[in-house]
Amino acid sequence: MSENDGKWRLFIAVPLPQEVKQKLEAWCREQKTTLPFKKWVHAEDYHITVQFLGDTSPKRLEDLTASLERAAMGMAPFGLEAAGVGTFGRPASPSVLWAGIRGEVAGLEGLHQRVTTENRDLGFVPEERRFSPHITLARKYPEGARLDPQALKTMPEFGAWTADRLVIYRTHMHERPMYEVVGSAMLT
Repeated sequence: MSENDGKWRLFIAVPLPQEVKQKLEAWCREQKTTLPFKKWVHAEDYHITVQFLGDTSPKRLEDLTASLERAAMGMAPFGLEAAGVGTFGRPASPSVLWAGIRGEVAGLEGLHQRVTTENRDLGFVPEERRFSPHITLARKYPEGARLDPQALKTMPEFGAWTADRLVIYRTHMHERPMYEVVGSAMLT
């Protein structure tokens, strides 16, 4: 879908602090020679997706922001930590490289549930697959290449922070960075 057809590709996420983004970026830079993924995520685009909304009219942004505020209301900030790495997809040729999330993950899962419940009333259907919080670092391992399982045996730690807000990101395809904050709500 092009950006000229009047719809924005939106999703809701927990943003990361700059210090964590910098540590993730430094680790990724070190790994690029041993992990030849085709697309590495720009450091400014690191986040934890809470709900993907898809192509949405920008006229719905006000309602989405209000929905986010309702979901965040009465929910206290909680501590998270980015640590460890893993992959999604076939182990030998994965589709996604990710950093893991530790800490008060139950708070993150509760936030996901509240957001998807509020947004259901706006017509956004929650995904059927289980919520799996992570930070995407890279995509598309080359066809024919084989990932050495030892390459991901380390447990890097990227830092801890207090998750205190949700944001609505707009995707600008083929730009770097490609995510723009178009709405937000503080946890209270």
